[in-house]
This record gives sequence, C-alpha cells and structure tokens, in this order.
Amino acid sequence: MSITALDIGTHTIKAISAKSGRQIQVLKTVDIPNSLGLVIPQSDQETTQFSEMIANLFNDYKLDASDVRLSLPESIIANKVIEVPVLTDAELASAIGWQAEQYIPIPKDDLSLEYQVLFRPDKKMPDAKMKVLLVASRKSFVQKLNDIFLNLGIEPTIMETQMFSVIRALNLRQDDPETLIVHMGASNLDLAVVAKGMFDFIFNTKNGAQLLTNAIAQSFALDLKQAEEYKITYGLDPEQFDGKLVQVILPIVNNVIVEIQKALRYFSQLHPGQTIKRIVLSGGPAEMIGFSQYLAQQVNTEVLLMAPFAEAKGQIPESKHLHYTVCMGLVMRKLS
Repeated sequence: MSITALDIGTHTIKAISAKSGRQIQVLKTVDIPNSLGLVIPQSDQETTQFSEMIANLFNDYKLDASDVRLSLPESIIANKVIEVPVLTDAELASAIGWQAEQYIPIPKDDLSLEYQVLFRPDKKMPDAKMKVLLVASRKSFVQKLNDIFLNLGIEPTIMETQMFSVIRALNLRQDDPETLIVHMGASNLDLAVVAKGMFDFIFNTKNGAQLLTNAIAQSFALDLKQAEEYKITYGLDPEQFDGKLVQVILPIVNNVIVEIQKALRYFSQLHPGQTIKRIVLSGGPAEMIGFSQYLAQQVNTEVLLMAPFAEAKGQIPESKHLHYTVCMGLVMRKLS
C-alpha cells in the first residue's frame, strides 16, 4: 500500500505516490495542467467535470486510492494564533468557540474549527498567557470536496491546509532561526512565520503568480503556456529581450515583495527586538530565474529555496522540486 498525496491548484495538479518509513520512497510524481482552473467546483456541471478530471488522473497514472491525502487551499481556511489566559484543557474547550467568533471571519453555521495549544506557561507566572492556534475552514467547501472523492470510491485519509504541509516539509527544529515561509501559487501568496519551532502567524493574499503570466502573455502576444515558460525560464534576467520582460513583470514582483516586507515588519512589531533571520521559498513560481536573488537584495535577508526531496529516495524528479512541497508535506504526516 502506498500514499497518494494531491495538491490541486488552479493552474496545475500535483501528485506524489510514495511509501513511508524510516526514509520516504517516492514511487511516482505527477504534474499536469488543471484544465478547469478550479479547486472546489460550485455548480453541478463543474462538479461533474471536476470528478471526471480526478477520475482520469487516478486511472491514467495508476495512483493508489487506499491512502489519499488532500491539501486544502488557504482561500477556504482561516488560521489565527491567539493568546488567552492559562486554561485547563476543559476550560479551553468550553471557551474556544467564543474566542473563534472574535477572530475567524467564517459564519458560525459554516464553521469547522480545530485548535492546538502551542505554548502553555506555568500558571504561577504573573500575567501568563498561553498560545493557541485556531484552524477554521468552511464546512460546506470541505464537505463538497470530500463528497466528490467519496463518489469516486475514494475516502480521503487526510485533508489539511497547504501551509501546514509546507511547514512540515521544511522539517524545522526548535533551535532553527526565525523563519518566514513564502509559498507561491498561481492564485495566492501564502506567508507563515515559525519561531522557536512554533507557528507565529499566517497570512494569505491574492498576489498569485498567474498575474505575472497574464502580464507576459498580454505584453508579448503569447498564449498562457508560452508565457508561463517565459516567466520561469527568463524571469528577472535583464539580458533577455533587451530587458523588456523585466519591465513587464517587475511591478508585479514588487507587489509580492511589499507583502513579504509587511510580514517582516509585523513580526518585529509582535516581538520587539527580534527579526526574521531567513526566508524560505516554496511553490513552482519561486523557481523563476532571478527572483530569490532579487528578493534577498530588497529585504536584506537570507533567502533559501525549499528542498522537499532532501531526505527522500526513489523516483525523484529531475526538476521542478518546489512544485511538490505541499505533496511531500502530506506524505510526511504521521497518522495517529
């Protein structure tokens, strides 16, 4: 029996077939276009087309359906780290619903809420506060996605937010430096800070890399597939096309960097005297030529690329490793 991890994005669908153990063995990787551009369908017609697309994926690539793990897009998730007075587990369970109403922008009747205590200090400490991570999702959307797979005879083992998978794939330790994780997708830009081995905060914005692709396609009269290739292959190289490509995409890239700078400042406001020591990039668009170097210059911080297959063996793809970060994080999750 093998694990099948799926990351369904608006632009592409990524999948990894793997066996867990002391060292993960990758059996197969799949990266195909999402022909519908949908993550969660709404209408009956979209649902039928989406179901056919997933069924074809499993049939065409002979993916094992016994342990299927799905990522959930950040667009249907709300994450928040809150501080509350030190409570027992029973007291927290009683109070958590009221706390969520203050911070989570999802209607109560459509709210599915999970929480995890990140830090619980000694009650004897004066003005002690405990840190709790709230993870909320739109129940209707999650149920819709789950039903689609159940109707195909596939019962998802795990459904979790993308950023949790990305953070797990990074395999952080408690003594690692304060890290800003930037996960770049076609539709969204997701930012998460981990400090002392714990979540600090997570942001989600609409500055997805599809904006870059669309701008290139429009400016150079290319179809979207060609524009995507230009973006990744030539990117911020000023020697390409007499610098015209850089002129087109730089304003959009700078918008992404503004969001990253906001996250860096917010961390320093939350923790006076502390700074983010490094930025780690994830997601296919982060492989764009020149982006990591340009980002490092603009924020004056070390920038690294995620290495999701660093501790795996088997059929490791020759390129596009950052495409598979979410899938590898799902594969790495231990079942309780």
